[in-house]
Amino acid sequence: MSEETKKLPGPRGGGLLGSLKEIGDKAHVTWTKWSATYGPIYRVDLGPLGDSVVLSDYNLFKKAFEGDSDVFSGRYVLPIVKKSGSHGSMAWENGEIFEKRRNLMMKVFEKADIDKMTQNEVEAFCDVLKESQQKSSTTVYRMVYEANLNLTIAFCFQRGKRCPYDDETFRERIRLMNNVLEARKNLMAEKGNIFPFLWSTCLYGKFRRIHNEQRTYINQELSVRDVGDIGTVQDLMDGYVAKVDGIDFPAKECIVHIMNTMGATITLKNAMQWLILLITRHPEVQTKIQTEVTSVFGDEVPTMEGIDKVPYTSATIYETLRIACPAAQVVPHMTQADVKFEGYDIKNETVVFGNIWGLHHDTKYWEEPETFNPDRFLNSEGKLDLDKESYVPFGLGKRRCPGETIAKRVMFLYIASIYQRYGFEEVEGHPLPDVNDGVLFAGLHNPPPYKLKIVSRSDDKNNK
Repeated sequence: MSEETKKLPGPRGGGLLGSLKEIGDKAHVTWTKWSATYGPIYRVDLGPLGDSVVLSDYNLFKKAFEGDSDVFSGRYVLPIVKKSGSHGSMAWENGEIFEKRRNLMMKVFEKADIDKMTQNEVEAFCDVLKESQQKSSTTVYRMVYEANLNLTIAFCFQRGKRCPYDDETFRERIRLMNNVLEARKNLMAEKGNIFPFLWSTCLYGKFRRIHNEQRTYINQELSVRDVGDIGTVQDLMDGYVAKVDGIDFPAKECIVHIMNTMGATITLKNAMQWLILLITRHPEVQTKIQTEVTSVFGDEVPTMEGIDKVPYTSATIYETLRIACPAAQVVPHMTQADVKFEGYDIKNETVVFGNIWGLHHDTKYWEEPETFNPDRFLNSEGKLDLDKESYVPFGLGKRRCPGETIAKRVMFLYIASIYQRYGFEEVEGHPLPDVNDGVLFAGLHNPPPYKLKIVSRSDDKNNK
């Protein structure tokens, strides 16, 4: 077959949903199996998304998203996303408007004191751990979720101030966020993508109401935000209202941007839940982290200045991002022109996925990829070694996660601070899940809920 007529291989689809049902709730596993059958680049029928392309090889991933980034950096916007009014954020925009809004976000990251916000939140988190020690079991899983949402809200529109976990307003925001995540858990397979007119029917009444409720309470915060009161930009809403560094957007557009930011940071929550789970499943790893953190920080509050002195702690974070892969697949890219790629003709506006899970479990690059081993990110001298091919937990190219640096800082401060004072053990009668038990929910790789026993450090000087 000549290159001009070469067709992408792939599983047989068909029907309104294509291969979506066949993919199931573990798309990352299915896609990796299909890559073994059809090769590192193949076609898959995703129903409302049409014939999409999946990349499951590091070199192809890099070539597409970095080498041909202008072509492959578009974003496919689902019909249901358009109907719900989710334009106005980086996740669902293309071209210059995407670049401009990303720039605004990065400027706010520079000006807001994320480290201080994180330290405040982790202190409150550790206080809850202390209060919960005497309980027979504690749902740390849920506690991580609430701490992450609180930190996100502080960054988005609370000017760095956190809410007490038992605050009525905060509990209401938890309820709303739960509802939003539940409504969006099967975003790609929604019937409204196939039949957009269904959006106006009772079928999506709850979906519309949930999104309107979230918009309403964010708009209430915006309505009392006065540009004259803004000195230093302290949160994302300030960035819009004060037009940070001259980046001019209508202030109202911050509402949708905040809504999507709150959803996007669930990836950080997943990473933290996986971290604590995997560390608990490997007591020797927990002991090494505790020993390392204590030797560097003693009973002082961990700070970023000491990160280079605790390489094993950082290596554990990176290994968790590899093996558990919270973002098992990239949010769908879309080609912005016809392109010849690896001998295949790929049309303009074709959806393209990068199978990050497959890259992180590729035996060509990783020895025993199913084994949790932080040492793989350390060199012979015990120093952190991040020069790894086929490691892309935050994606590549123009669509690379803008919050990567912040996420790494937050994870480090949390892990260092928590294990400086506490450890965790499995609760009798509640076996801990493993990486293979994770499922995709709202497009992210989630660990099942778990319970843990909280254990204070034996060295009393580290307890507060």
